[in-house]
Amino acid sequence: MTSYDTNVLIVLSVSILFSTICGILFPSAGELFSPYILVILGFLLFLNLIQLDFQDLVSTFKKPKFLLILSIVKVIILPVTMYFVTNLIFPKYTLSVVLLSGISTGLGAPFVSNYVGGRLSTIVGMVIITSLLVPFILPTLVYIFYNTEFSIPLFDMILLLVISLLVPLVGSGIIKKYLPRLATTINNSSLPLSIILMDLINFTIFSKFSSYFYLELPFVINTTIFAFLLFSGFGITGYLISYFNKDSSRKEKISGLIVMSYINNILVTVFAQQFFGSQVAALAAFYNMPYYMGIIFLKIFYSKLIKIRRD
Repeated sequence: MTSYDTNVLIVLSVSILFSTICGILFPSAGELFSPYILVILGFLLFLNLIQLDFQDLVSTFKKPKFLLILSIVKVIILPVTMYFVTNLIFPKYTLSVVLLSGISTGLGAPFVSNYVGGRLSTIVGMVIITSLLVPFILPTLVYIFYNTEFSIPLFDMILLLVISLLVPLVGSGIIKKYLPRLATTINNSSLPLSIILMDLINFTIFSKFSSYFYLELPFVINTTIFAFLLFSGFGITGYLISYFNKDSSRKEKISGLIVMSYINNILVTVFAQQFFGSQVAALAAFYNMPYYMGIIFLKIFYSKLIKIRRD
């Protein structure tokens, strides 16, 4: 890694730790940003879609086999498998795990792809497809497993897609085509701005669950450890799927890992609190810890892998 990459890693590490601590210590300040989470996610996505090659995205959808395999595993096979595995080992976490494992690829995943070195068109394709499938498939799975009426309101999901996905996607395309100098400026500034936006998201999420750190610390520790295990399991699953795909490049393998592990846990936090209570939502909130630590690990690992192959 270059000295610049090292400095960015240090800034990312310190800022994420600082935003987590601030969320725990100053929850009332963090909750001020809560109504604007979608907007913040939309800006984060916009900053990272500037790098998207739209022709590459079109080509990805023209040859959709890899996307379809990843999507089927992501929204059906993975949550079903995790339901039975978790029910045997950690039954009290089963519902939380089903919600997390069955949710769509996250809007922050394009940032991870740009920063670490994945294939952006694959990531964006998975965000689009899984976001369209989840409102229909995930409630069905929850009903089958728990006989519980639960729905992700279709209108809310459409609004989420429009605000957080379609507007940034169209907006970035228009700017790249008609305002190339502005697109270059945004691209050059996207990394520090993305880190700031992620800090705001992290600050907001932990402000909602700060009381657990004071009143139920053992629950926080156990849930965080379990979140790390889930993150690792999701990532390994995505990597293996890509590994056994004969047409996968190194970037595709990393992309497979990213689309499975960098999920829309913030959305799960919101609707899990609404339908099932804060304890079910806590796993999705604490998933932020491996989420961000994973970025740091992947950047270091991938940089060393590239260096070894060059040598």
